[in-house]
Amino acid sequence: MKVVSRYLLTSLVRGYGVMFVVVGALLWVISLLELLGGSDGSSSAIELVLRSLIAIPVDLIDLLPVVAILATATVLSTMQAQREIVVLRVSGVSLLTIVRLALVPGIMIALTALVALQFLAPVLYRAPDQAAVGELAENSLWHPWHGLWVRSENQFMNVGAFELGELPGEIAIYEFDADGKLERQIRAARAIPAVGRWMLEDVVIKRVDGGPERITEHRQWAWPSFLSERQLELFRRAPASLPLTDLWTYIQSLKMRDQDASDFELVFWRRLALPLACIGMVLIAAAISARPMKRGALSVKVTLAVGIGLGYHLLAGMAGFFGLVADLSPPLVALGPPVLLAGFSAWLLATSR
Repeated sequence: MKVVSRYLLTSLVRGYGVMFVVVGALLWVISLLELLGGSDGSSSAIELVLRSLIAIPVDLIDLLPVVAILATATVLSTMQAQREIVVLRVSGVSLLTIVRLALVPGIMIALTALVALQFLAPVLYRAPDQAAVGELAENSLWHPWHGLWVRSENQFMNVGAFELGELPGEIAIYEFDADGKLERQIRAARAIPAVGRWMLEDVVIKRVDGGPERITEHRQWAWPSFLSERQLELFRRAPASLPLTDLWTYIQSLKMRDQDASDFELVFWRRLALPLACIGMVLIAAAISARPMKRGALSVKVTLAVGIGLGYHLLAGMAGFFGLVADLSPPLVALGPPVLLAGFSAWLLATSR
């Protein structure tokens, strides 16, 4: 039994490795083509290649259920085509045992992916100086000691606290008149960025426009932001850039401020559901592979696995979009598809025994 387990696990791990390379290469080509299509010619070829490589690990994790069904279906269908599964079952190895062994690498890789999302994703997306240069262009300056400076015609803004997973903090805004004299200084502990308006918190406003100096304090204060949509993207942290713990903290922070956190919450629960989705995909792959087939049907089973994997990925994305539009519970929207997938795969496997 140990020999059988070692052989099957080795084959499955090798199959996962091949599929990771194949899917990763496809994602890299797609990402590179998108960057080339949107490039204005200012970036070098090496820079575009490196930028296209950065997002591949996180994209691969998001496609982990697809990789799981492809790897499992390919390995088990090949073994079935070569009558190895038949030999194993005749020798006393049950289909349930084969399925349990097939689940081991899928679950282990899914759990490893969650660890990678906690520690790897922030490293890949952590480049505030490069992001500032790329997103805020010529009207900004980033320095690790002085924070981020942004200017308009008569306003300067300094963001001192600028970390992934946190709202911008230590805000200082300086407003000048047409002669270049300072009129007003605004300081805030933190800000909730939005297009056209920032909601500042714990605000102190000091007016120095030639008259008596006046200082007012506000718990919250709406500031008409001069940042464009493109510039604002620097402060809108992509959910993929946040570790799971910071993502959860950020969600709770937005909820405490009565802000919409559904996008971030949906990504959080989808990532927690990765092991369950992988279990469902492995069970479906095992059910497909266990069914008797005629000669030449290996390609049909692999194609079917590709269709199921990509179909599930697209349907889960559509469910997420519908859930956001209909204002449904993010945990329900994120966990619903993998739960249904696991139930359907268990039924399919039971009918294949």
